[in-house]
Amino acid sequence: MSESNSSTRELKHIYISGIVSGIFLCLIVILLLQIFGVIPKWWNTELVKDVSERAGVVERYVDKYYWKDNVSEQTMSEYAAKGMVSALGDKYSAYYTESEYNETMNGVEGEYPGIGAVIRTDTKTNRRYIDSVQEGKPAARAGVKPQDELIRVDGQEISEKTMSELVQMIQKEEGETVVLTVGRKEKDQTVQKDISIKIETIVSQSVESRMLDDGLGYIRIERFEKATTEQFRTALASLEEQGQKGIVIDVRDNGGGSLEACVEILDRLLPAGKLITEKSKGSGDKVYSSTDKEHFDKPVVILINGNSASASEVFAGTLQDRGAAVVTGTKSFGKGIVQTIYSLENSCGGGIKLTTGEYLLPSGRSIHEVGLTPDVEVEYEGATKKLGAEDDNQLRKAQEILKAQIEG
Repeated sequence: MSESNSSTRELKHIYISGIVSGIFLCLIVILLLQIFGVIPKWWNTELVKDVSERAGVVERYVDKYYWKDNVSEQTMSEYAAKGMVSALGDKYSAYYTESEYNETMNGVEGEYPGIGAVIRTDTKTNRRYIDSVQEGKPAARAGVKPQDELIRVDGQEISEKTMSELVQMIQKEEGETVVLTVGRKEKDQTVQKDISIKIETIVSQSVESRMLDDGLGYIRIERFEKATTEQFRTALASLEEQGQKGIVIDVRDNGGGSLEACVEILDRLLPAGKLITEKSKGSGDKVYSSTDKEHFDKPVVILINGNSASASEVFAGTLQDRGAAVVTGTKSFGKGIVQTIYSLENSCGGGIKLTTGEYLLPSGRSIHEVGLTPDVEVEYEGATKKLGAEDDNQLRKAQEILKAQIEG
């Protein structure tokens, strides 16, 4: 027997001995847990046994036959967890890896470490471009411009990176520096530039507002985040200082977000009364009510469309049910169920989002898979497809309704 073969056999013996020792140790731990009565109830279920057996079989086949060796054990286990949650058949439930969980929570909070720029992917070429840059934020101050092509991040090529991986490369800790290599068209050629940017905490702007004609106010809520409540209050106060006589609140293309922010804004607008009921398996029914600490006593028109979903439907539907606003536009998406995100940091890492209940409007009606029907239905006909632009016929209709209420 050659020295090489002997060494190989010895390594295999050590490896197998290690596995046996590990299994023996696990059995001892389980026995001790059983003795002290702290073994989880689910440990001996058929599901856990079946999953373990199937995972073992799949792992053996992958190890023996799969032609590449480029997937880590962690990735395999994470996607096994994803598969288990996907078996629920609920498109709104998901298992998140650590990076996905952090990115999701940044979106919910509306605050995150970053540079203040939006990146888009050209679907035809798969190239990444800077779509927009927030004024006064790190990227803008460093000289990043819209339409710059993003080529490298800290010297690493990004062509094979997913958007989630790319975001994680850029979103470092506050105070750290990231270097973006961008391609910029200058005259007849593309010039590459390395731009060093210092990471800061970015608060996303989810609310915009302005005065329209005839003393009417306009507030657009793009999504409901933790910071949205204060941004809405600031916008409303500004419009009131400018003498607005009524407001159009635009939640078209608003996919939802934080229920807490939605309820807080409803509390700002409505007098005391029932807002929504959250029905859930875990904690039973929970009723949210407005406090009447303050309310808005001028006419309101809400704009919705087929992309208005979840919290934005709850928002518009509650105002509709309470008779506090006229809803106009087109039928909403129809998502009236509750998702709760749980951190798994202290167990397996990452997080899990599960559908845990259903929303009911003040009248008791459900919007899930039904949607919200506007009081005044108007299809969008604007040529520019830009919501809030001059050719936005739905906004013009909302203004007409608002003026009629003020004058009537």
